[in-house]
Amino acid sequence: MRALTVAPGIANSARVEDVPEPPRADGAVLVRTLALGVCGTDREIVSGSYGWAPPGKKRLVIGHESLGEVCEAPPDSGFRPGDRVVGIVRRPDPVPCPACAVGEWDMCRNGRYTERGIKERNGYGADFFRIEPDFLVKVDPALGDAGVLVEPTSVVAKAWDHTERIGRRSRAWQPQTLLVTGAGPIGLLAAMMGAQRGLDVHVLDHHDRGEKRNIVRRRAASSASSACRRPATISTSTSAASIAPWCSTTTRCSAASMPTASITRVRSRRCSAPTRLGSEA
Repeated sequence: MRALTVAPGIANSARVEDVPEPPRADGAVLVRTLALGVCGTDREIVSGSYGWAPPGKKRLVIGHESLGEVCEAPPDSGFRPGDRVVGIVRRPDPVPCPACAVGEWDMCRNGRYTERGIKERNGYGADFFRIEPDFLVKVDPALGDAGVLVEPTSVVAKAWDHTERIGRRSRAWQPQTLLVTGAGPIGLLAAMMGAQRGLDVHVLDHHDRGEKRNIVRRRAASSASSACRRPATISTSTSAASIAPWCSTTTRCSAASMPTASITRVRSRRCSAPTRLGSEA
């Protein structure tokens, strides 16, 4: 099968190549990849500044923002062929640390965790991948390609969870306005969640011209303006916003806004060959 691989630590070593079918040791559920999200972490890995290959290997299959279709799964796994799914990226460390021991792997304290497509585990950037049922999330097929945003959205959801926990320490905490600094996919997802919470949402970004501004305008409400000003202040007014020395944009967001991410659609053979895949694994 085909896979997108890199030699970690070597800049611009990414290439599409033939690799063995996913081994059963990776998990009991076989998934056909439908789409792959590309984020800043992938860029760092391709540049050679980040990433680790599996032990004993020279190359790493990258891709951690996934969307796939189940080809085969054990009867008691909670999944069945045809399900749309997203793979969880991180695996807890084997010690485990206090955080991993209670299921908070993203807060690992000793750094011995592993991550699909990033750290010591091959990722989801292949025609097929195998995964453990406990690390697989079923998504609504109605999401379409937007299902690939589940992983980055989980990052924002975690941030919101911590923010609200901290805020609730004070009985007087009653947030009304949200300022999002940065109109990338994560920023727009944060803005959407703020709108869902009924907050007055504003997005600030230093790209005042070009496609990024157009995306913000298309995906959000129509009230938007920009300014290039010297005072080092931020105004959350809907009419203007500035932070020196940026050119900034403030946009009123609606809960219906949808961010645009870098998504690669993967063309792979259908799930018509799971038996052959299983026998070769």
